Amino acid sequence: MHRMMAVLALASAAFGAWVLVGGNTAPDVMGRGVGSGSAGILGSYSVWSIGLVMGLGIAWIVAVDWKNFPERFGDWLRLQRRRFAWLLVGGACASILLLF
Repeated sequence: MHRMMAVLALASAAFGAWVLVGGNTAPDVMGRGVGSGSAGILGSYSVWSIGLVMGLGIAWIVAVDWKNFPERFGDWLRLQRRRFAWLLVGGACASILLLF
């Protein structure tokens, strides 16, 4: 778990450094977007949204109680067993209906 957090933290730091020193991001005076040619992801706000999503992902991963996760997942699967059975019955009926 700590290794995954370290990788995500390094990746978010790399994205932050990329945004800060990311080349020519000044908009053109005539409204043609970024100054020279196509900047792709570099000159847009999508880099900031990647950082935001990564930060939210890190916060969500830290908030999950990973010690009890297998037990809670097993309980959830047991609760969903009847729903899964109805899904199989409905899928079989739909496949027969679509076949004919």
